[in-house]
Amino acid sequence: MENRSKILIGSIFIVILMLTLSPFADPNPDGLESAAGEGNYEGSAFDLGFLTDYGSEDSLIYQLIQNDMIATIVSGLIGVIIVVCLFSLPLLFLRIKKSNS
Repeated sequence: MENRSKILIGSIFIVILMLTLSPFADPNPDGLESAAGEGNYEGSAFDLGFLTDYGSEDSLIYQLIQNDMIATIVSGLIGVIIVVCLFSLPLLFLRIKKSNS
């Protein structure tokens, strides 16, 4: 089995696993919301983000998708895509640089 096939199978497995487990994710996994409340930042511009609280009413995703579970899945997919891009682009540039040498 060549490397591309292994990567594709691994990627599909990760996406299926993420789609299965993300609806069970805790919306406040590390207490950021309580820390924002203590610092009087709750509801301010500092608290609003693109993926805020995995489908809370403040997030852009929730405004587009009213279903909490689907909004959580979409947020997870966007997060996975961002991470894959952040790791793939440097590797791609290194590969291009190596082939030009």
